[in-house]
Formats: sequence, structure tokens, C-alpha cells
Amino acid sequence: MSARWGAAVALVVGAVTLSVGVPIAAAADSVVSTIPVASTTASATPTVVVSPDGSRLYVSDTNAGTVFVVDTATLTVLGTIPVAGPIGLAISPDGSRLYVVSTNPANVLVVIDTATRAAVASVPVGSSPAGIAISPDGSRVYVSNSSGNGSTAVSVVDTATNTLVTSIVDAPGPRSMIVSPDGSRLYVSHTAPSSHDISIVSTATNTVTGTVAIGAFADAATGFAISADGSTLYVASANVGLVRVVDTATGTVTAAIPAGPGAYDVALTPDGTRLYVTDSTANAVSVIDTATNAVVSTIAVGVTPRSLTISPDGAFAYVANTTSDTVSVIGIDTFPAITTTTIPGGTIGSSYSTAIATTGSPAPTLSVSVGALPPGLSLAGGILSGTPTAVGSYTFTLAASSTVSGIPATATQSYTLVVAALPASAPLNLTATAAGVTAELSWTAPTSDGGDAVSGYRIERSTDGAAFTTLVGDTQSTAVTFTDTGVTAGHTYRYRVFALNSAGASAPSNVAAVAFPAVATPAGSTPPTSTDGSAATDAQSTLADTGSDVTAGNVTGPLSLAFGLIAAGVFAGVVRRRSRKA
Repeated sequence: MSARWGAAVALVVGAVTLSVGVPIAAAADSVVSTIPVASTTASATPTVVVSPDGSRLYVSDTNAGTVFVVDTATLTVLGTIPVAGPIGLAISPDGSRLYVVSTNPANVLVVIDTATRAAVASVPVGSSPAGIAISPDGSRVYVSNSSGNGSTAVSVVDTATNTLVTSIVDAPGPRSMIVSPDGSRLYVSHTAPSSHDISIVSTATNTVTGTVAIGAFADAATGFAISADGSTLYVASANVGLVRVVDTATGTVTAAIPAGPGAYDVALTPDGTRLYVTDSTANAVSVIDTATNAVVSTIAVGVTPRSLTISPDGAFAYVANTTSDTVSVIGIDTFPAITTTTIPGGTIGSSYSTAIATTGSPAPTLSVSVGALPPGLSLAGGILSGTPTAVGSYTFTLAASSTVSGIPATATQSYTLVVAALPASAPLNLTATAAGVTAELSWTAPTSDGGDAVSGYRIERSTDGAAFTTLVGDTQSTAVTFTDTGVTAGHTYRYRVFALNSAGASAPSNVAAVAFPAVATPAGSTPPTSTDGSAATDAQSTLADTGSDVTAGNVTGPLSLAFGLIAAGVFAGVVRRRSRKA
């Protein structure tokens, strides 16, 4: 912010300790605190600047010969710095030095150590110094000399040595100034009747390289602001109530914005979205949307507001009110943002709740802008909650909306919420039945599929009381029967079945058992001999050797035939022996 000029003002302080208000959170762009300042003398041309870290506010009181140091956290005055006739203020990029233009009794630039609040140097400049600007790297301070002309128009001070290194030849009556963000250009306004245009100065050569024509003398610039990329210069002209927008590449005015009858000083928010303009006639601050170059809101402040500055974080604007002897603290709206980037998944039938965090002032309102929430969930007060009633993957977009300094604003964030199924309930009524050399299993499907269709079954088997092992990992079928062909005579088998869906396996079914007893060769019998002289294999031994299955207490099929043959053979042998004895 450059130093300002104009009518006498009354921003004064009569004591070191002031009664102040502590700022509170703003619900919208509004004055959230006021620092009352008063003395028995009338101040002139107050200037306010804020330190690069935002912790300190410096306020000049010209006629009282004082610069007040304010703690911005508590808005309490920490102390004063005596400087004769302070007008313009600037602070170094590192915050270690405060530069004060002093007009009375000497025309000097006073260098203040901000840690000690003591003057460390006094550099003579030109006649009636008024405006001040500092290069982005802090190596140069420029002082406009309002009574200077030609070679005495602008003084250039080397901050490393605190010496005047050169002067810039310019038109008479230089006042407000600002340096481009890259430090390559200095813009200088003029109020002398013979020159009122804005000079464009090359800081590399310290020479005027162009001008920006702004019209009649009444249009003289009283305040400057420049975009972060240096492409746009904003120029306030109090006497005509306009803010001009200048394309710095061409040096031409591209727009003229009516910003109140007394548009005096301007300041940009750090993000460049809004321009704040003091209106010294209407006792208000106008807010301009830089995207549309339109005034979107006005804020009532103290009487005759002139100089203003915005904190580095964009949270507050500080406005010096000349006649009411106050500094108004404006809480600046901030754009909405959704800071929650991911949300947890849910489970069907289970309670779900997650907070969607947002930032912004005023607090934004959340809504679903694209897609739909999972059935059973709703959004209220920044909480997404409910009980999901359907399984699936749901993609939707939430919008955080508010009105920021009169500008409708919305931020969006997309999410994917996966509602998982529960495991199905256990299969029911499992039975196992021996059927020849196989075990036939049958069961009833689960009464609940857990919200997702059963896709198959896992079958586990235990042999002779051992631990269960997986017989079939996934049948990949919804059939409720299964044939186990891997059974062996002489063993007892137990089975249990699990239903499978996307959530995994259900609880096990009941256990069903089936026994396949072994069959031995009767004592004293001799296996028949084959035609080739080898021992013949009877039906019983054949079944035992090949592992054919039998169900306990129920001999069927080939095994029953074998038992019949054996019994017939034994009976015939007994009859023959009895016949010989007779």
C-alpha cells in the first residue's frame, strides 16, 4: 500500500494504551472490531501498513508525531514510535524495517528497527515528501516529493546503506506510488495541474519509459493496487469516484468502475478475487469482484475512511477513518472449500455416519450437485449419515456454497462410497447320505443373502474326527446339492457348508456325518484260484482294495452281491462235509 494524501484527518491517539475491541469471527464481510483513537490534536493523512507475517499493524498520526504499533491478535497497542510528521509508511519484506516518510521539520526517510522500535537511520530526500513504495526484494525505497519537479521528483534510497543513490526525473507533483511484483516498474501518480497522468518508470534505469493517461486534473490517482502477476493495475481517483483498470502490458485503461463518490484507496485480497475501495464521502468500503469489475457489496465503516490495507492471509482489512478517529477492522469473507477428500465405505443394514469438513466464511451449505447418495443415507449439517439399504458403489459430487463478499461461490468434491454386503446367513438342514461309493450332500439355501446374492458354497470335510479341511473352495453355483466321490471304506466323514457372497463366507451350516465301514475276509476261507493259477479276488476284497464306499448299516450295490456270494459258498461247503460223514 502506498502513502496517501488529502485533507486533514483526525486519526489521533492521546495515550500509549488504547481501549480496543478484540476481533471475533465474521459471519460475512463486516466490521468485527473498531479501534478507537483520539487526541487533542488533529491528525493528517493517516496511513496503515501490516507486517509481512500479519502480526503487527502500524498506524501513523501525522500531527501527533507518532506511529502506533498494534498487535493484530489482540488489537492492543504495544507501543509508539516517535517520528516527526509521519505520512507515508512501508515495511521491508522480512518485516525487520519500517520506513517512515517525515515532513516536519526535515524532509527525510526515517528507518525504524521493528524489533527495538528505534530509529536506526535518517535519509534526506526531496521537498515535501509524500508517497513511498518499496521494491519486492527490499533493496530500494522510493519516495515521491510532492514539491519536487524534474530531477527531484522521486528519491531512490539504497536500503543496504541507507543512502540516497539517485533521483528519478519526472513530472511535477508526484504522490502515490506502487512497484510491480517483479520489481521492474514503478508507477507514479501526479497532482500538479501541468501533469496528472501516471508515469511508468523502469527501475533498472530509473527513467520514465511511458505514461498512462487518465484524464483531467480531477482524475488524479489517489490509491494503487496491482495484481500478483503484475498484469493489472487498479487506480482509485477520489475526486471522480472511479477505479480504473489498467492493462500494464499496453499501459491503457480497460475499464472504469464507479466505486462511490469518494473512491480513495484500494487494496487487493491475496488471491486477487476482490478489490476493496475506501469511499471517503459515503463512509463505506466498496467490494469489487475483479472477475466482473462490478461492485458486489458495501460495508459501512467510520467517518471519512481513507487508507486501508489487507492482512497477508486475507482474513482482515484495516481501514483508517479520518474524522471518527478510529480504525475499522473488517472480517473478510473467504471462499468455500471442502477439505474432506475421501470418505469411508459402509455396510448394508449398519449405521453409517461421517463428517464432511468445509472451510469458508460465512459457513458454506453442503448439497448433492451430481449423482445420488446411497439409498438410506442423507446429508444434513455437514454430516452424511443413515443406514444403507442397498449394496453397490455410489459416485456423487457434493457442493459447498456460500456468498462471499456478495459473490456467489461454490466448491465441489467428488466421492465414491462403497456399500458392502454382509455375509449371508448359514445354510440350513445339511444332510449327508451314502449312495454306493459316494456321499450325497443336500442343504437349504440361507434365509438371508446379506444384501448380495449368494454366488456359491464352500464345503468342508472332516475324516474320522480330524480337523475340517476344505473339500471345495467355491462351488461357483447356487445349487444346494453336492456329490463327494472321494470317500473310502472304513472311514467316517463329517461335512459342513458355508454360503459365499461378496462379503465372504457365512457362518457354517450344521454338521452332517456319514460312515463307510471296512469289510474283512471271513476266517478260514481261501480265495478262489484263477485259471492262470493266481489267487482270484473275491468281491469283498475287491471293494476293500479299491476303496469303494458303504453307508453304515446299509449295504447296497456290488458290496451286497459280494456278501451274498461269500455266504453261499460257505453254506455249500458245510453241506458237502455233512454228506461225506453220512
